[in-house]
Amino acid sequence: MRAGQLKLCVTGTDGREQIMRIAVAGQLIGYDTIDDLHHPYTATALTAARLCGIRHRDLLRVLEQNPEVSRRMVQLLNLELAQALIHILGQKSSAEKIALFLLSLVPEHGRAEPQAEMPLPLSRQEMADMLGLTVETVSRLMAELKRERIIEAPRGHIRILDRKGLHAYAGSSPLVTNRGLLRSTD
Repeated sequence: MRAGQLKLCVTGTDGREQIMRIAVAGQLIGYDTIDDLHHPYTATALTAARLCGIRHRDLLRVLEQNPEVSRRMVQLLNLELAQALIHILGQKSSAEKIALFLLSLVPEHGRAEPQAEMPLPLSRQEMADMLGLTVETVSRLMAELKRERIIEAPRGHIRILDRKGLHAYAGSSPLVTNRGLLRSTD
């Protein structure tokens, strides 16, 4: 973005708009769709804005050839991740937080087989502390996920039996993670 301000928002399944951030001159937007045609947010101009575009393949080539640009991109991505975490902890329901946390432990793509058992090295108390919940809420929602045969959670491990079901708890589809459904609050 060269000039101006853009409001970047996501809309929850309840129709409520959540402002993710205000983009200003010098910031990048839209780079999070390199492997997906779906944009996770909308952008609305708050002031007159001037934008420029770069094709994903050109951006990837620049990153491969220029370590300084790659380092700067990592810094930008770290800021994005911090803002996403604030959004998740501040705006998501208890069930959404737990489902997103569990999904973060199991690769969407890669070597893990469907229903593969993965380590879950945190206690319920540690999960509660990390997600800003009570241990009772974590225990209740984990038990609910087990009853519904969405997960199995033998001590120290997690097995996702129904990835689509867990995405439903997180309020997301398998292709677009981190949005909203079950409204269990802490």
